[in-house]
Amino acid sequence: MIGAAGWAGRRHARAFRDIGADVAVVIDPSPAVHELARELGATVIESHVDLRPDNIDLVVVSLPTSVQPGVTADLLRRGFRVLVEKPLGSSSKNAAELGAIDDIDDALMVGYTLHHHPIAGPLAEWISESTVISISVRSAARKLTLDSWRVAPQEGGVIVVNGIHAIEYVASCFPGDVTVRSSYRSDQLHNASVSDYAAASLTFGDGGPLFRLETYWNPWNHSAGLNGDDWAFEVDVVAHEGRRLWSNWALHEWNRHGSESVKHYPEVDLFLEQAKRAIDFARGEKPLVGYRQALRATEIADKILLELE
Repeated sequence: MIGAAGWAGRRHARAFRDIGADVAVVIDPSPAVHELARELGATVIESHVDLRPDNIDLVVVSLPTSVQPGVTADLLRRGFRVLVEKPLGSSSKNAAELGAIDDIDDALMVGYTLHHHPIAGPLAEWISESTVISISVRSAARKLTLDSWRVAPQEGGVIVVNGIHAIEYVASCFPGDVTVRSSYRSDQLHNASVSDYAAASLTFGDGGPLFRLETYWNPWNHSAGLNGDDWAFEVDVVAHEGRRLWSNWALHEWNRHGSESVKHYPEVDLFLEQAKRAIDFARGEKPLVGYRQALRATEIADKILLELE
């Protein structure tokens, strides 16, 4: 585990521990890494350059967005299989060195946890069978204060750090070129040095569908959400065949000329579900989200950020 003492790093480490994996090594400059290591029964080392692939099945990289590509590329070149926290990098330019690695499609898994939500698969299947007119997403992550690496300008603000979840999921459902139709950003929720609120509208291919995105870091609590109510998430899809609204752990369904039905799904730990798939990946299976799918999301985020300038 590289970046083990951060918020996501701890979630990754404990998820792997909870499914019975041996978290052997943790790496983080924070002194808190030593307490985590004692909890996990892991060894602390100073740098990823000291890792050797002969006794490590999987390396998890959970670092600030702009730093991840360099560390990940070094590990892949040395023969490791890697699960890297989303996104690939703070921009497609920042992530460019990953594209030069020959076996990247087999050796890299990207940690987009939304795909491990029990609603994600059924909704994507319905979308694939429908004539979609529009898809709207609201993604709001709770941050009572905004500090650390998230406020560094090179990290890309809320579009790259949070909105990228929605961008990747929606883009995985629709092929074709993406055109940014409008965009807006603000830094007034936290008076941050980067955008803490952003909205954009995009279209896929010729003639739609329309994708509307709203993403922000909010300084209030949610009564319901993902990741222990830290993240309120909604996807609203309007199609010729009907409408689907994914709201946290519920899926509302309207069929053409029909009434509403609601399915409630049990809450699961998305990091735990991802860890299970990552073990399969470590054993040689294809990643659920690989390099090219993740890169497309980063390229779309680039387009939105360019429009915001």
